[in-house]
Amino acid sequence: MRCVECGQAIEPDSRFCRHCGEKVSPTSAQTSPAAGQPDVHHDPAQERAIWQGRPAWRSFYGVWAAWLVICAAVLAMAYRYAGPGSTLVAVTWLFVMGAAVALLVREALIVFGLRYRLTTQRLFIHRGILTRVTDQMELLRIADVRLRQSMVDRLVNTGDLEIFSTDETDETVILKSIPAPAEVAEALRRHVRAVRGKGTLAVERL
Repeated sequence: MRCVECGQAIEPDSRFCRHCGEKVSPTSAQTSPAAGQPDVHHDPAQERAIWQGRPAWRSFYGVWAAWLVICAAVLAMAYRYAGPGSTLVAVTWLFVMGAAVALLVREALIVFGLRYRLTTQRLFIHRGILTRVTDQMELLRIADVRLRQSMVDRLVNTGDLEIFSTDETDETVILKSIPAPAEVAEALRRHVRAVRGKGTLAVERL
């Protein structure tokens, strides 16, 4: 929907234009795209990319902090009771390095094994590294979005987005450890409302 005063896009249920402050009424608002402008939310040929991303490396800072504390404590005990140059110290160092490699591999599989892409009409979830599986969800089917952030997530601005839909195959989808999750959630909300802006009717189940 567009304001007739300034021509800017506004929410379908807006009472005032957030750009110029003009009062909006159903008769004064333009509920269809302006002449010459593509209908990116309903015309499949005009679909546009909005956002894409992967799980953020920085979302694992908490895991590395725990690894550092545990390894420091184990090494301190090994040096205290066995002394430098002992077999126990060597084994402890092997354990510390092995744990670091295992954590790094696990995180790499998560980061490179997931990719998300949001368009004006669909949400795509790509899974896998060598073998790729792609799920897509129509924005029209999205019912609600929930943002989850741990204390570390809030510090580094990452988090999980839980997306609830009426899709029988993917009723709940989680976008894991994405950066700036609040901004992504807001973009998702805006485009879901835009897709429904024309009063589109969808038959979910028969």
